[in-house]
Amino acid sequence: LQEILMTAAADIKTPIMTCPLLKGKTNDDASQITDKLRKITVADIIKSMEVSVIPFAVHGGEVCSIHKLKINLYKPEHYPKHTDITEEDWEETMTVTFLRKLEDAIETHMKMLLRIRGIKIEKDNGPKSGNETDNDDSDSGKKAGGDDDDDDDEGEDTEADDLGADEQKRKKQATDEQDYEESDDDEKNEPSSVSGVVDPEMDDDEDEDGEVSKEETPEEDTLEAKKEVKSVQQESKKKKRQRFVSGEKDRHIFAEGKGKTFEVHFKFHKNEPHILLAQVAQKTAQKVYVQNLGKIERCTVANCGDPQVIYYGDNPKERAEISNEEKKASPALHASGVDFAGLWEFQDKLDVRYLYSNSIHDMLNTFGVEAARETIIREINHVFKSY
Repeated sequence: LQEILMTAAADIKTPIMTCPLLKGKTNDDASQITDKLRKITVADIIKSMEVSVIPFAVHGGEVCSIHKLKINLYKPEHYPKHTDITEEDWEETMTVTFLRKLEDAIETHMKMLLRIRGIKIEKDNGPKSGNETDNDDSDSGKKAGGDDDDDDDEGEDTEADDLGADEQKRKKQATDEQDYEESDDDEKNEPSSVSGVVDPEMDDDEDEDGEVSKEETPEEDTLEAKKEVKSVQQESKKKKRQRFVSGEKDRHIFAEGKGKTFEVHFKFHKNEPHILLAQVAQKTAQKVYVQNLGKIERCTVANCGDPQVIYYGDNPKERAEISNEEKKASPALHASGVDFAGLWEFQDKLDVRYLYSNSIHDMLNTFGVEAARETIIREINHVFKSY
């Protein structure tokens, strides 16, 4: 109630959507929709993972170690029953998106390990006590100047006594924590281009635009523009394939996705710290999606007897009272998250006239003021109904 009336946030904590199915549709039709709306990560399709290390190898004229990561995946038959995932889809995801994300995760993790190792070295080689720094400062002061510099040296000694070794260590830890936070923020706020997913058609379009000659007339430009629009529309109907975009600090020297296995080899220099590649790969697999069709986090099959489902039969204008038994016999969808466009794509099976969300802000922007007013009244009644 506080979130509805006082906060009135645009992004509420628990957004949901409900929508009944059309008359004559069954629970099987509802399960087909839920399977297609379900988010599937790479971690969901991993059967097993193996890591082997060659400690000493020569590649490109450099001594290095090679880490071999082999991932065994489930066959498409083990995926949710009604998904459209094919073997080509997961091969593309593993060799393009997952590999790019894994390269970035390894680079970030390696920077953190190098910082940690650098901190330990500084602690070992640094001053053990404040007295040693005082003696060094006083000796340097004696060599540099005469009696006039003695007062300055004494001031520096007193400052060094105040700081001491403990204070210097605290300063180092504070700066290191800031570096870690900055690296985490950079990883979270990385632009979409860093994901490594680039549409090759966009590059082709840019090349074609750059090759247009200056002698062409405006009429020819419009004709060619129309042809390009038609070709883009025809190509958009086909499923677009992505390609891997390499980075400057990429480490993989071999990558292959074939059948139900994905294998990649990474090169690490001899002076770099040891990395637990399996853990980094597992965390990355949880962030990469094989199927992700919108903002819907989870979708389940429900019935119209759910208090948050709106259903008045075939004619919503009459708002006729329907028995509870009849409502329970009618299947519906209950989704976590708000994505009206995602459910509109299934209007051949869903009765989108009764599409509802508890997000007042989304109802206002999509259906107007009256819908938002009804949503507020409905949500307040839903809160006080239990009392």
